[in-house]
Amino acid sequence: MRTEEEARAPDGAGTPPVRRGAHTIRWVMLALGAGLVLAVAVLASRLGKDATYVPSPLVGKRAPAFTFTKLDGTAVTNADLAGKPYVVNFWASWCVPCRTEHGALRAFWERYRDRGVTLLGVLYEDSPERGRQFQQDLGGDWPLIRENRQAVVDFGVRGPPETYVVDGQGLIVAKFTGPASLPKLEAAVDAALR
Repeated sequence: MRTEEEARAPDGAGTPPVRRGAHTIRWVMLALGAGLVLAVAVLASRLGKDATYVPSPLVGKRAPAFTFTKLDGTAVTNADLAGKPYVVNFWASWCVPCRTEHGALRAFWERYRDRGVTLLGVLYEDSPERGRQFQQDLGGDWPLIRENRQAVVDFGVRGPPETYVVDGQGLIVAKFTGPASLPKLEAAVDAALR
């Protein structure tokens, strides 16, 4: 007498039926595993590297010419700053990383302003009123600059905060994407002062 399983199988085929899709599932799982290994390898290759470093075609080249308008209405141009290093920081009051870096910028300004280094805080998609309030709340008195869309394009700014260090010859010597730290700013400006 035949068992119930044998009765369900086609005549003469006493073997269990092969499940359809079992091979497909194996290939999908292998592909997902390979993708995961590749992702981990890519991420691991960035270990120990500066997360704020984004290559810029401007580093080593002349800073774009600009005419900025300070919040007090006076103008400042790159020609006014010739011969001394300066820092251009694109920021916004709504930007959380900008709030994070503000303390470093304040400490930097306190240490370098008397050495002839200028720090310019250029608003990025923000209003002068909010910029003033931000600086009042967090401290600092470096010049704040009205939004300047042409400078955003010329410097290649993608989003705040982005900071450029320019030496006395007018060459961009460093760019920081994301919150700039005090040690990195100091190292870049000290090199520009030599």
